[in-house]
Amino acid sequence: MIGILIKNNEKALFTGLPKETEKLEKQLAGIGLNVPLQEINLSNHNDIGYKLEIYAQSQIDMEVASRIILHDNIGLLNDLMLYISNRDADKMYDRICESHAETISDLYNELTTPPELETTDKLVIRTTLNYNANFYEPADCIVEKAIAIPHEEYDALINITDSCYDFIAENQECMYYDKDNNNHCILIYDDTSGDGVIINADGCNYPKYSAFVPHAKTMLEQHELEQSGLKTVKAPITESEKRLLDTISSAADRIATFAHLGHKDFTIEDVLKDLDCSLDDVHDMLLNAIAQKVRKLDGISSVEVSNLNIPLQPEITVTTEETQNMIADTEEIGGLSL
Repeated sequence: MIGILIKNNEKALFTGLPKETEKLEKQLAGIGLNVPLQEINLSNHNDIGYKLEIYAQSQIDMEVASRIILHDNIGLLNDLMLYISNRDADKMYDRICESHAETISDLYNELTTPPELETTDKLVIRTTLNYNANFYEPADCIVEKAIAIPHEEYDALINITDSCYDFIAENQECMYYDKDNNNHCILIYDDTSGDGVIINADGCNYPKYSAFVPHAKTMLEQHELEQSGLKTVKAPITESEKRLLDTISSAADRIATFAHLGHKDFTIEDVLKDLDCSLDDVHDMLLNAIAQKVRKLDGISSVEVSNLNIPLQPEITVTTEETQNMIADTEEIGGLSL
């Protein structure tokens, strides 16, 4: 907590930050400073006439105070200290020490911007991890209303869970337990990242019961598609498709590598030769990939592939269930004595 001593019109106020905005403004009004927090600079170079001193009480305070410049204000400092106070102190101290931010404005922007994840080819699941969890008891939560909010508001929601929020107060009728003890909730999601929080406030104006929901926006959009009858199902990739895609990817990587070395013109045949592959191999991959896809379609009885590469001869022979039935009927008729 950073201490602020302000003297104005022979009155003095010593208070610590962070503090609720309304309470801080009321304290400042008590010594005659009836101006927005953003107009109270953290220096004595001002037109209002007050004198101000800053007292750092911890290592984090000192790191923050060392970045205060001429035109920084109490409102910004209070926001920064509020953000820091709601997080792990050791982690915050390390991040601040490692920061190259020269002002508290830059520091606030840097701390509140989520770090970019290092490039990885592994599955990344964004969720919450509970310390020494004893059990997991999922509950069915019926979403009565979904509300998109700006990233700044969402960031405040997931980091300050005991505050009151207008979007909760205004949607009380959507959050309740029915006679079967089902949770009826609102879903609040970040309109930037798409992650969300599902809430049953149970009569309160803060998220009394809540849970983090990764990819909430995507889930909502998929549900809306299903409800509209436009449900899309992505079929699993076949082995032949995988081989074909791997070959395409390897060929593209090889072309890019040689392009960076100064080469400009390429033929697919030469690139494939470097990969111990040929156009005939690619043709066979494509042929088998298509055949595997056709076999999975409704009404298909059999699919036969010919790799003989004989001009004007069929490469795929397909029999449908209707054709199969017609053949069976013909054979049965042929066996009658007329």
